[in-house]
Amino acid sequence: MYQDSKISPKDWSGLLQHLFTSSSKPPIFPYSLQQPRPIKSLLKDLKSPLTKKWNPSFYGSIRNRLARQTRQKIQRIRNITNGLTMPEITAVPIGSAKKMVAAILFFDLEDFSATASKLSNEVILYMLNTIIPEMMYIARYWNGEIEKNTGDGIMAIFGTETRNNFLIVRDVIESAMAMRYIMLTDIHPKFINEVLPILNFRIGIDMEEVLVSRIGIKNSNFLTVVGGAANRASKLQSLSDANGICIGENIYRNLNPLLHQYCKEGIHEDWNWSYTRAKAPYKFFHYNANWPDPKKWVKMKL
Repeated sequence: MYQDSKISPKDWSGLLQHLFTSSSKPPIFPYSLQQPRPIKSLLKDLKSPLTKKWNPSFYGSIRNRLARQTRQKIQRIRNITNGLTMPEITAVPIGSAKKMVAAILFFDLEDFSATASKLSNEVILYMLNTIIPEMMYIARYWNGEIEKNTGDGIMAIFGTETRNNFLIVRDVIESAMAMRYIMLTDIHPKFINEVLPILNFRIGIDMEEVLVSRIGIKNSNFLTVVGGAANRASKLQSLSDANGICIGENIYRNLNPLLHQYCKEGIHEDWNWSYTRAKAPYKFFHYNANWPDPKKWVKMKL
């Protein structure tokens, strides 16, 4: 199933025997100004490196969406009309910003321009309409906010629902794993059956205190993230293997330690970030854990 992903298969059944037995506390984000204490109802949840949000119900909703929307997307493409103006967007307060610790995820299609140059505009639109909405749907299911749609990718912000760093990282890593699973297990085979080319992808994730702000003028503004995490996540996406996930050291530090075995430190001549205070190199990692079949996962005891 994962022949194109360059990911070594892992024995999930072996992992799950000890994955949820750790009594270690979740790691703390190194530069958080104030780490909130979780309430008692969260203590048990905080010990779980992964959740049951990956389940047959959610997976079934993705598959149903793909099956239901194929005909709709083709019909919409056939009904395209000429237009001269951009649609207006709802006026929102401009210039304000919110400081928060957030995880930033970039999903991007690999070598999309080269592939698109060989296809008709209608086919390109159909493929993008198959991939991008599902990636957005997955991100939002795991509490992510879509910052931008780049056409052949998305940028999502995680952290707007909680101030706990461990939960933020768990949400974003589960979302990335789901994106990879859906792409490799459902969308790639779908394109093969439709005699369309395979579009590989790359995912980059990092975390830091950022400013989330609205920039622009009335009726022409956008939400943007200011901070090193967004720059690093974008770079990590470009350094990822085909169909791979790259994470920054801040993600690694807040990832449950039992998942560290699926992280391989990366080395690249174009990666030269370092900690400002300690002046030590800031590391990045290739994250190779994959979801199993959701029917198997949901039956596992946490």
